[in-house]
Amino acid sequence: MIIDKLSNLRSYASFNEKFNIICEFLEKNDLNSLCEGRIDLSDGVFLNISSYEPYSAGDKWETHKKYADLQIVVEGDECMDASSITDVEGPNGYNEDDDYEFYDICKGSVTTVRALPGTFAYFAPCDPHRPGIKFNSEKVKKAVFKIPV
Repeated sequence: MIIDKLSNLRSYASFNEKFNIICEFLEKNDLNSLCEGRIDLSDGVFLNISSYEPYSAGDKWETHKKYADLQIVVEGDECMDASSITDVEGPNGYNEDDDYEFYDICKGSVTTVRALPGTFAYFAPCDPHRPGIKFNSEKVKKAVFKIPV
């Protein structure tokens, strides 16, 4: 997991070259003006824009196999939890079509991030995470870039 200011995103391009695709998109587009839905970029990178009501934290953790997530809160705020794959239990089976696997419980340490506009959270495919947890806002607009691995 990586958490940082959006203004620093390009500095991570050496970690993952596809960050440059995202940075170029962000330089040319205002996330606030984008409608909900999917936008295909290049090299398999795509963006999902969604709006939703954050929920109370449960014990539903997710991982991926094909894609990493780069999540940006556009409007509102939320909490995002992350842990280690060795600390989650109860996998419920991998959904290949939508690239996720849910886990029932985390029995280890948890890192909680208060995600605000202007920040990003990067979750590698093996990083169990719980985004969308209520902080202050009643509604959140979020951009999630899916980065193939």
